[in-house]
Amino acid sequence: MSHRASRRRVLSLVPGLAVAAVAAVAAPSAAAAGTGGALVIRNVRIFDGRQVTERSSVLVAGGRIAAVGDVSPPSRHQVHDGEGRTLLPGLIDCHVHSFEGSRADALRFGVTTELDMFTDPSVLADARRQRRSPARTDQADLWSAGVGVTVPGGHPLRPGWDFPRVTADTDIERFVADRVAEGSDYVKVILENGGPPPRPTLPTLTADQLRRVIAAAHRHRRRAVVHAEKLPLALTAVRAAADGLVHVFWDTEADPHDIAEIRRSGAFVVPTLSVVDWGVGAGELLADDRVGPWLSGTQRYLLEQRPEDRPGRPDFLKVGSANVRRLHAAGVPILAGTDAPVRANANGVSLLAELAHLVRAGLSPRAALAAATSVPARAFGLTDRGRIAPGLRADLLLVDGDPTTDITDLRAITAIWKNGHLVDRTPPE
Repeated sequence: MSHRASRRRVLSLVPGLAVAAVAAVAAPSAAAAGTGGALVIRNVRIFDGRQVTERSSVLVAGGRIAAVGDVSPPSRHQVHDGEGRTLLPGLIDCHVHSFEGSRADALRFGVTTELDMFTDPSVLADARRQRRSPARTDQADLWSAGVGVTVPGGHPLRPGWDFPRVTADTDIERFVADRVAEGSDYVKVILENGGPPPRPTLPTLTADQLRRVIAAAHRHRRRAVVHAEKLPLALTAVRAAADGLVHVFWDTEADPHDIAEIRRSGAFVVPTLSVVDWGVGAGELLADDRVGPWLSGTQRYLLEQRPEDRPGRPDFLKVGSANVRRLHAAGVPILAGTDAPVRANANGVSLLAELAHLVRAGLSPRAALAAATSVPARAFGLTDRGRIAPGLRADLLLVDGDPTTDITDLRAITAIWKNGHLVDRTPPE
């Protein structure tokens, strides 16, 4: 599919965007894709998803990590010298909306796994087959909620977009069972009442419907995550036993009692600060020479969109960041996600900006990196990824410098391996 056709597809996901011509981005040639066979990455700093080893080596064989430590390359192994560089697990973006071409864009920036929060369920069977395979691929693996749970006239508002919604007469047990039958890996529930002005007031699920949806999801052994952008709605969600919140609340700064209640619930939070930064992160990425050459036309187009500024609007980024700081300090698990391609965000690359937002909000660089690797793997039960450890999938990211001390070093990508295969980073024409 051409970038122009792909951008038309993006329009159905991002309200308010207009079709525009985007020039192709020139880029240096990437290294030829590897065989995906046997590989040793040696003399490298390793962030394994939790801790740092200053100098070590990793052996890859058959698409998996075979050993970590003092390894000697067997015959016919490729050897990649990582001197002065850091090796990390492939990144996990915990809140995206997938569309054609977006998973290739994600992989080119080291995002080897995406967790989609609302998409056409017809893509889920193929996504499941891919993520089980050790074969070469040019796309990030995908998990998805499929169709989200919302009400007629409720969020998301998309003219002409038809999908099942919950009404007062809906058999909620059957509704959730249908989502599971379609292939939903978890259930996303939308608790959004709209406002403040000029946003309209919206109908949303009742507290009883919310509890029944979450209980049904748990009976089907599915996690239930909730879109709730306001503190009262977030508290309603955790009281109903939600497993996670897929936005931080940015209407007001939470008090210690509220934070403690969320902590006691055991829920995780995916802040998605990038979706309320009014293009700040996008601007930083576009200005960074380590990023620009690898952007596809679609990614550049999305990053260049500037949300309309409204006089007197609240500083959602400031409020959201303050809440992230308090949640993290209280021990609430923080997971990294972008909500790409909404509001000047693009799949893959915008996770690099989101991690910088998390650091500015009070996470250490190591904690921010864990929020995009081991923490989401544990929270979503992704047992074969998120760490650099023997037996796990060889989804790996090599960068210049040390992002465990300077998170922006994550933008200096030198190599990506997916299932042990070296990824060709050349953007599509």
